[in-house]
Amino acid sequence: MKNYLNIYGKGFINSYSQLFFADSKVFAWLLLLSSFVNPITGLSGMVATAVALAFSYWIGLDRNHISYGMYSYNALMIGLVLGAQYNFTPSYFIVLSFGSVMSVLMAVWFNSLFHKYKLPALSLSFLVTLWLITIGLRSFNNVEMNESGLFRLNEWYNLGGSHMVEWMNNIENTGLPEFVEVYLKSLSAVFFQYNIISGLIILVGLIIWSRIAFLLSILGFVIGYLFYFSLSGEFSQLYYSYIGFNFILTAIALGGFYLIPSRSSFILAIIAMPIIGICISGFSGLLSIYQLPLYSLPFSVTVILLIMLLNQRVHFHRLILVPYQYFSPEKNLYHYTNNVTRFQNSRLFTIRLPFYGEWFVSQGYDGTVTHKEEWKHALDFVVVDETSHTFKLPGEEVTDFYCYNLPALAPADGYVVEVLDGIDDNAIGESDIQHNWGNTIVIKHADGLFSKLSHLKKETISVHINDYVKAGQMIAACGSSGRSPEPHLHFQLQATQYIGSETIPYPLGYFVSRSNETYIFHEYDTPQETAHIHHPIKTPLLADAFHFIPGKKFKWEVIKASGATEIVQWECAVNAWNQSYLYCAKTKSYAYFVNNGTLFYFTEFYGSKKSLLFDFYLAAQKILLGYYQDMCLNDSIAAPKFHAQWALWLQDSIAPFYQFMKVNYQSTFITLDNTYAPNHIVINSNVKALLGEYTLKQKDYELTFTDGKLSHWNVSQNNQLLLNITCLDSLQD
Repeated sequence: MKNYLNIYGKGFINSYSQLFFADSKVFAWLLLLSSFVNPITGLSGMVATAVALAFSYWIGLDRNHISYGMYSYNALMIGLVLGAQYNFTPSYFIVLSFGSVMSVLMAVWFNSLFHKYKLPALSLSFLVTLWLITIGLRSFNNVEMNESGLFRLNEWYNLGGSHMVEWMNNIENTGLPEFVEVYLKSLSAVFFQYNIISGLIILVGLIIWSRIAFLLSILGFVIGYLFYFSLSGEFSQLYYSYIGFNFILTAIALGGFYLIPSRSSFILAIIAMPIIGICISGFSGLLSIYQLPLYSLPFSVTVILLIMLLNQRVHFHRLILVPYQYFSPEKNLYHYTNNVTRFQNSRLFTIRLPFYGEWFVSQGYDGTVTHKEEWKHALDFVVVDETSHTFKLPGEEVTDFYCYNLPALAPADGYVVEVLDGIDDNAIGESDIQHNWGNTIVIKHADGLFSKLSHLKKETISVHINDYVKAGQMIAACGSSGRSPEPHLHFQLQATQYIGSETIPYPLGYFVSRSNETYIFHEYDTPQETAHIHHPIKTPLLADAFHFIPGKKFKWEVIKASGATEIVQWECAVNAWNQSYLYCAKTKSYAYFVNNGTLFYFTEFYGSKKSLLFDFYLAAQKILLGYYQDMCLNDSIAAPKFHAQWALWLQDSIAPFYQFMKVNYQSTFITLDNTYAPNHIVINSNVKALLGEYTLKQKDYELTFTDGKLSHWNVSQNNQLLLNITCLDSLQD
């Protein structure tokens, strides 16, 4: 019963916010309030919503969709429309109830149909259901028209007598500029009313929910007003007939909900306004034949057609469809821009260094010797000693060179497509220009992506054409065949399989560069000439500490600054999409993460920002699983995750055009233990909310690792210790 009431309550309030594509509870309650400016209309909307929710739950529809109001917001609109037009009688209640049930049937049908084409059904089920009810009621005499809805003075008098009439007239005649008055009444038309009070309430909620949506509502209204005025010179008939809101909702839908807010999305919203005007004129003429209302048809048709158009594109350099819906234009924008920065290379095929240990880049891209013109995107690797020599004395034989006969590795999974073997190594200082590439292996990793390793040692190639190789698998040994005056390993990426193909620029997935004793971690980067580089070395202590698998549980003792103590528990789990996460049952918080063997990093957080899990999400946002003294890792976090709400309001209105607020993350190894496998590691990390270059707030963390786990960590702010956390348990079910 408790679960039912929880779903029912969420579904009820979300049905209101769904009309503006929102999930804000404050906005939803204000919308509910605005619907009761006409109490009969508001009550009718509530009844219709309640019936639709009850039927959806009883019939067994998806509980999450019910709680989001997906099946009931169309019923809400039906209730609002019918409540403004008919007397609230037992006969009317029967029609309203079964009309609400019918709207659920229509919603499921339209959603199923449109889902195949990645399109929203919007308010089509509302329109079709309402038209059927409107036509059907012409045959039923017991459902009577509410004439007071046609004459506002009568309506106000019935609600509160002459005092109500006087009060409402005073509000209606406040002397607001006509433009503002028409805008407010157009907003109120979303809830099928035409009065300033309802419009003002909706306006307040709109601004609280989204400044971008508010800006788009103004934009849509202005362009629609100008277009319609240029055609008929009278915009008032649009809100008196409840259809002026089509401009506002279309602008919000295209400018910031279905598309990532940007200059381009705002331009598309402007382009859509004349289309709305044409749809209003055209559909009005068609529907008038059957005496049916237009309502939200122009909005639904225009938005669906434009999204269908966007789905057919082959170039995606602008007008980005929202990949994951946060039900807020601001959140959609901030999370998208942050994820583009963080995961811009996530779709690239990960290419590893083709060797063990540390090597030296003797020639990089556009090198001074042979990496020129169509072969300029290539790398030559050698091994050097502490004096930067590539050989031991006397250096007259290939065997004197440190890299000679060392393993050459497959840089990624793939199929071997070309093998050339049998070419002898050159004497030192000589080159075989007749066999330029020497002994060579070409591996196909994906369509249009091949790697080539050249100058290999004769008869060390251990693979054949059509063999499948795994990343890191030994496939040959470094030699000095072909155009190779001394032993080295030539490596390049290319778009075709042939030996001698033109090179392409392509980053290597992960590697560490060294300058003296300073180490820098690189992600999807190209090694620079003269760099000492190696694949990140995994440290057992960190690898064990971040080995989070489903069923693993964590128990923490948290000592607060006040001295109060709390026990917090988490559990690691995985969802149906194989996404791993940590879950705190007490706060109902989720922190999604990835461990790819090189890095541990969080991808998303849902839940309470006051929870310990949120602090861990910030503290361990990005951790390298290999220990390097004093190495720093940098990352970014979506602005809404850490910035204060008041600060974000400064940014929101211009965010689609320019963002000056960001959140930076940094983690640093500070332990003095320089061994390969230290048994004690400390990582300091911090998160900064920045306004330009100015730090608005900062949190600092210290994470201590011992005995294969995160044994202790703390949270500080403004040099004051907030939380002191100790691991009590880390168990596997």
